[in-house]
Amino acid sequence: MTAPSPEQMRVLADRAERGPLSAAEARWLRAGIDRIAVACPQQESPSELAVLRRRLAALHRPMLRGGIEVCAECSGWDGRRCRGLVTEWPCPTAEAAGLDEQRRAA
Repeated sequence: MTAPSPEQMRVLADRAERGPLSAAEARWLRAGIDRIAVACPQQESPSELAVLRRRLAALHRPMLRGGIEVCAECSGWDGRRCRGLVTEWPCPTAEAAGLDEQRRAA
């Protein structure tokens, strides 16, 4: 069974307003809804984004090293020294997540 077109889904919705759909019509409508759900996935909820932002902020945090602010995560800070390439803060991850703007606003 192929999924209905948007126009066919409108017809099914009109039919549903006038009375119950048959089992076949309901399956066909669900197939159309599934097609739309795959083509247009839902965006993450604001709470999921807030959780992700907090987790990124915990990892990609600024620290003072040699007189400059560096990203502890990107620089490989192990508590004593940087084990990786020293990366200035805001690092690309912090910039992409807006952590630098969030910090300035606080």
